[in-house]
Amino acid sequence: MTAVRGCYPRSNTSTVGAAGLPITASSNPDIFRAVSRVSERLENTLKQQGMDFYVVPSVTTRAPRAGESEGNPYHFVNQETFERLVSQNELLEYANVHGNWYGQPRKPIRDNLFAGRDVLLKIDVKGAATIRSKVPEAIFIFLIPGSIEELTQRLTERHTETEEELHRRLADARKELAEQQWYDYLIANRQGQLQEAVEYLRAIMMAEHCRVHPRTVDIERHRGG
Repeated sequence: MTAVRGCYPRSNTSTVGAAGLPITASSNPDIFRAVSRVSERLENTLKQQGMDFYVVPSVTTRAPRAGESEGNPYHFVNQETFERLVSQNELLEYANVHGNWYGQPRKPIRDNLFAGRDVLLKIDVKGAATIRSKVPEAIFIFLIPGSIEELTQRLTERHTETEEELHRRLADARKELAEQQWYDYLIANRQGQLQEAVEYLRAIMMAEHCRVHPRTVDIERHRGG
């Protein structure tokens, strides 16, 4: 999960937290995604506690699944539209994941940062590496499951992957877990311990707001990348 942050009262500050792996998408690009239901509960709990942030819906060429709709949790577009966004440099980051394209749209990131709001990008480790190269001032948070066994159970209960896809995602998860050394923070999202993960994420966001020298980010400065 990547977060670009806006600051109180300092605006235009950005925080990027990234959670890579299957959560992110057991079928998508991040750890937060793989367990999308848990991710949504975590986000909703933070908002109930008064945290002001915006979760950026990725743009994807993947077809919607049951229960998904435009903007929730993605903006679903065709290949032609996606290529146009790329050519116009309207995606801060994009990548092909398991045969489908995913990208992070610049406009909502830019608009919400200017509004002084924290912006969370939920992306995999490859996407996080791209963001890191373009926006090194961002903050990266790696959200991991309590164990591979827990992750396996979560993905199995989703009933959205074939057995072959499930094995592939778990193999990807093991590789991505090895990338946590590149992140600023690590949060374990253990089964039945959602509140603990919420408290850790909230503490990170609050601490970043209290910096004497806040991290400031202007994503337009990196527009050529």
